[in-house]
Amino acid sequence: MAIAFAYLLIGTIMLALDLTGIISIKHDPIFILELYGFVTMMIFGLSYIFAPGLSHATFANYKSVAVELAAINIGIILLFLSMIGLFGSAVHVLLPFGLALLFLAILIHVANIWHIMASGKSIKPVVQKKEPPQAQNGVQSNGKNL
Repeated sequence: MAIAFAYLLIGTIMLALDLTGIISIKHDPIFILELYGFVTMMIFGLSYIFAPGLSHATFANYKSVAVELAAINIGIILLFLSMIGLFGSAVHVLLPFGLALLFLAILIHVANIWHIMASGKSIKPVVQKKEPPQAQNGVQSNGKNL
């Protein structure tokens, strides 16, 4: 989650610098940093916190989470770099590669959450045994006197 707040901080600083005229950059790449960097990372992080608790399961495979984290971070950075236009014709390579990495990270995340939810212990409802009604006042349940 610290990475998400780092993206929020970087995006906010860049937006402030752009609005004051210190740097000249389009707003779209900054919003990509804040949307994918902050919002998506928060959603991914919170789902990894809540999914094991809700499904009574263990955590996902740490290696796949590390691959997902690397893919989404590299994808966000490549998407940002392709949108600011510093690399000229390399944009045609950076943009699809960044989008592919973001898509890969989403697929890994869905697979991890699916695995967490599927491996959880289902809680079985407690079924109470019904006891036959007891005789009251000397009368059985079928209406005959004892």
